[in-house]
Amino acid sequence: MAVTGAKVQVPCPWHGDAMAKLLDQHAQGRLPHALLLTGAKGIGKLRLAESLAQTLLCDKPSAGLPCGQCQGCQLSTAGTHPDLHRLSPEEKSKTIKIDQVRKLVGFATRTAQYSGYRVAIIYPAEALNRNAQNALLKTLEEPGAQTLLLLVSDQPTLLLPTIRSRCQQRTLPLPGQEEALQWLQSQVGESAASLLDAAQGAPLQALALEQADWFADRARLLDTLVSVAEGRQSVAQASPVLAKHDPTEMAGVIYGWLSRCLNQRFSGQQSADASLAPLLDRLNKAVPPARLLRAAQRVLEGRRALLSGANPNKELLYEQWLLVLVGVDAAAAAH
Repeated sequence: MAVTGAKVQVPCPWHGDAMAKLLDQHAQGRLPHALLLTGAKGIGKLRLAESLAQTLLCDKPSAGLPCGQCQGCQLSTAGTHPDLHRLSPEEKSKTIKIDQVRKLVGFATRTAQYSGYRVAIIYPAEALNRNAQNALLKTLEEPGAQTLLLLVSDQPTLLLPTIRSRCQQRTLPLPGQEEALQWLQSQVGESAASLLDAAQGAPLQALALEQADWFADRARLLDTLVSVAEGRQSVAQASPVLAKHDPTEMAGVIYGWLSRCLNQRFSGQQSADASLAPLLDRLNKAVPPARLLRAAQRVLEGRRALLSGANPNKELLYEQWLLVLVGVDAAAAAH
């Protein structure tokens, strides 16, 4: 649909069916008051939430999309719509705090200024600290008429069970590889396959990786893991190389490499990134599958801790992951 005027948000192509089902629920008066959108990072969950919010606030939506011309669209795209509230961590903060939730509670209890929906988008929902989550519970249970709370989360297990139970949850899968690759090629060209492989199939994450420092350095970083696994480099020598990059981001990268090794070993699935395939083969030969699995689990545990707000020494954290890779239990080594 050609749109003039405000630049509206449209769902990713692979979320067309999900959007259609939500709009069908709305048309039948069955849209829940609290919706939790979950799935892998970088698949377009926030885009879907924004598009749904703009459509609900649009005066004359067309073909399931906001028109981009009415006053509602102009205000929502400008970030000034009085019936649209966005809640995210404040600048230089990783968490959404209780004072921010109190403002949301006030928003949810007042009358809509345009006599329609009031929509609040909380992203990432797992950034809500415990006090903020508890403060949100009553509003999730009784938000008021024509109010939709959209929680968007990459890590829903970090939310309290009482939060999850008060929301209707929609888990959005990764798009098909062919569809994702076709879309990404239209954005970045010939580097699409390598980017999509690095992002483990998440197209928007792949698009963001094009600007990531580690992506250009990925072969050297993976070679660092391989050199430790093959005994050519010590853990103490390797960890400073990895520590030049953000551990929260690198945890996902390393977990992806280890998972890909396991997939390759058991299903024969090869990496689409030609620059990494030989290194992954060597890592597979150097590390037994049980140890690959333990290392992947340890990295995933570290990533969850980092997302929960932990702030460990970066070099020591990488050392712990590498020690598991070479068969040394970090906890045992500390004694």
